[in-house]
Amino acid sequence: MSQIIKFFEDYEASKKIEGKLLYNHSLAKSSWLGVGGAAEVFYLCESSSQLSDILKKCPKKFSRTVIGQGSNILIRDGGIKGLVIKLGKNFQNINRSKEGIIAGGATLDRVIAKYCEKESLSGLEFLSGIPGNIGGAFAMNAGCYNNDLDQVFYAAEGLDYNGNKIKLKKCDVTLDYRHNPMSSSTIFTQVSLLASKGNQKDIKNKIEKIFKDRILAQPRGIKTGGSTFKNPDEKTSSLKAWELIQKSDCHKIKLDGVSFSKKHSNFIENKQNVSANLIEDFCRLVQKNVFEKTGVELLMEIKILGER
Repeated sequence: MSQIIKFFEDYEASKKIEGKLLYNHSLAKSSWLGVGGAAEVFYLCESSSQLSDILKKCPKKFSRTVIGQGSNILIRDGGIKGLVIKLGKNFQNINRSKEGIIAGGATLDRVIAKYCEKESLSGLEFLSGIPGNIGGAFAMNAGCYNNDLDQVFYAAEGLDYNGNKIKLKKCDVTLDYRHNPMSSSTIFTQVSLLASKGNQKDIKNKIEKIFKDRILAQPRGIKTGGSTFKNPDEKTSSLKAWELIQKSDCHKIKLDGVSFSKKHSNFIENKQNVSANLIEDFCRLVQKNVFEKTGVELLMEIKILGER
């Protein structure tokens, strides 16, 4: 028995767990890619106070990893050592605020968009086009259709990996393209977003247009992680990731059941159930070929977790 499992078995024996504690728990179903290794300790959290207590008491030598809905993560076959945390249903909530709305970290982005439609709140329609939950979206500054979280968030709350409460205002953190500098050490339990009174019909039409555009441009009903690579900044290349992939003929690459979708050449389609490492190998091969043919280094947008 590993030291961290022993620690949590002792913790579980002394306190009632609000949520679930699982050991050597497969995470294959926790990634939209449908493959992946196990979490040494998996904690489905339903209490912010208990999460804080666990993080404070869990020795710092044990790593902490946070996952959300799994829409943009690849979990290597060797799994994730230490503690893996996922926020549960108690963190799925939305409330009105003077500035807009306050959403629990596990609230799905599309649910927020539909709530705003119902309440005639404008400015967050783009969330209907982002998979996953708002905590994860904020953690990577997710975005689509020329909008991102940096443009609409005004506050956030959470816990650092030592269990201390964190409260952020807009001025406290600088978000970059698909990057939040605090995401590597913070669990975001609540995000506050700007929204203004709008016309319900106009809001509904915007959401429907985003849905139709996604159907036309992106694959559905496949095992994918969404956008695989980040778009390079304009100083590096005027071409987007999918254009660089096509220019390098990498959209034709296939590797043991892993390929790009025919509908969008920056969306992986995984047809195998054998190995997450194969998907990583596919990505590295694409990066190598794109760099050799264009001189542009593609960076991963899908987050790779765990050990080979």
